[in-house]
Amino acid sequence: MLQGTSQKFRGGCLMLVRDTEGAVGFLGTAFLVHGSGYLLTAAHLVSKPEGLLVVATASGDEYQPMTFDRVAAIPVSIVQQDIAHDVALLKMEQEISIGVPDDFLGSGANVRPGASLMSLGYSFGHEQLHTALSVGSFASAKIRSPNDTQLILFDTMVQDGDTGGPLIHVSDGHIVGVVSGRFEPAEVVRGSADWERSPARDTNISFAVDIDYGIALMRAEGLFEHA
Repeated sequence: MLQGTSQKFRGGCLMLVRDTEGAVGFLGTAFLVHGSGYLLTAAHLVSKPEGLLVVATASGDEYQPMTFDRVAAIPVSIVQQDIAHDVALLKMEQEISIGVPDDFLGSGANVRPGASLMSLGYSFGHEQLHTALSVGSFASAKIRSPNDTQLILFDTMVQDGDTGGPLIHVSDGHIVGVVSGRFEPAEVVRGSADWERSPARDTNISFAVDIDYGIALMRAEGLFEHA
């Protein structure tokens, strides 16, 4: 089941980078949510909207090189964002048609503590590892932050590069969250729209925001008008 879940979503995970005067810096992960080139990611990764690009890498079963000399980068822009709940909707700036799975977006409401989860992301993108990693975990708890954000806690120590990637409910193969980082109770949210990002302790608990916030952005963009 875990293998099938990984294969279903790996091709839809892309590296999120920024081009600053010819120097490309890795930011995190974004993932496809619509065939017209829309992606979701964590809003705090794209606080500066200039020069954003996404990069697709090989997702097959073969052994892949750690780093590619050349990659095809696609410019993206922010079309909707919810800073308070740390989610942003991006769109590829070139006309594109991409296949996405049917019925793949779920809801955090369907996750129960103890459920099997999988996160996907470019865990070591900051170290030039151009491979998306699949990591299994269990749902630890569901909580509401001081600013009423619905968070899913899971027992994996995510890396910085995983941020913005999908959290998947393995039993039904639905994306239920957007990975936001390691969980540090004192620093995650301080009851305002500003997300504090101090370095987390070496905790093995991470968190994702409910995918419902991302779906709300997709509805605001009119992506379900013909569904």
